[in-house]
Amino acid sequence: MNFASKHTVFFSAVLLLGLPLLTLQFDIYEETDTQKDDDFSTVDESESLLSNVVSDVNKTLTNFYNHVTSANVSVENKTHSINETRKLVKCKEIVYDQREFTEPSVEIINGTALAKLLQIKPDISSRDIEADCVLVLFHARACPFSAHAAPHFNALARSYPNIKMVALDALKYHGINAQYGIVGVPTLKMFHNGRPVGKFNGTEYNIHLFSKFVHAITGQNPQGLLVTSKDFQGPVSSVVEKETDYFLILSWFFIIVCSVYYFMESKWWKMIVEMIQNNWRESEAQHEHND
Repeated sequence: MNFASKHTVFFSAVLLLGLPLLTLQFDIYEETDTQKDDDFSTVDESESLLSNVVSDVNKTLTNFYNHVTSANVSVENKTHSINETRKLVKCKEIVYDQREFTEPSVEIINGTALAKLLQIKPDISSRDIEADCVLVLFHARACPFSAHAAPHFNALARSYPNIKMVALDALKYHGINAQYGIVGVPTLKMFHNGRPVGKFNGTEYNIHLFSKFVHAITGQNPQGLLVTSKDFQGPVSSVVEKETDYFLILSWFFIIVCSVYYFMESKWWKMIVEMIQNNWRESEAQHEHND
């Protein structure tokens, strides 16, 4: 094999080893210029076979890259189409009395007031029809996480003046918790015409995440996101208050009574009773023998 043929084989081997690495990092474009057959008149059959292998590897990797790229594009298009088809709720504008310079704030309510506030109007059957939007914070005064979320929720009322924001002490109204599926506090839930349309599932509680949650449902933009020192004072308290949970005490009492009952019905309890009785009989017999 002459000097030119050796260089041709070496260059082909380099291409065979290097093409997979280049294909993973860069886009591969198909060549448009074709070479004539007489340019390879000095190449033997083994060199021609090696060139074919390199070409086949190049085509395979190119097809694989194009397949992965098309799959990613289809997933992105599908996600984009889902976001476009999702209906945003239309909130009815809240008119404030300009003479009193009323500033939007959170209202602390009870279970009766919440039921009245979330009454469903039968003539409104779709999200794209304007209706009252209510954002409810289910909290507990003895919960440190609720106390952490409180000032951010207080400030959120100023950011979205067209959304009614209320707070409910979930420990006082257990029937409300069962009705709206509240299993933990704090829980943030959005209602449109009395129907739930969204629930905040985050584990971090700040005004920016709350704002993203509201924007994703309503499409409204916040009118500033600022938590002031006044928001730490109320309406929702940011101080953890110690209070006795009588339902928790009753639950623990019920668990203890049931545990004792089922333990007394088990075979372990019978074994312990029989052991005590046998030891008692042996001690009496030993006492009579000594007498």
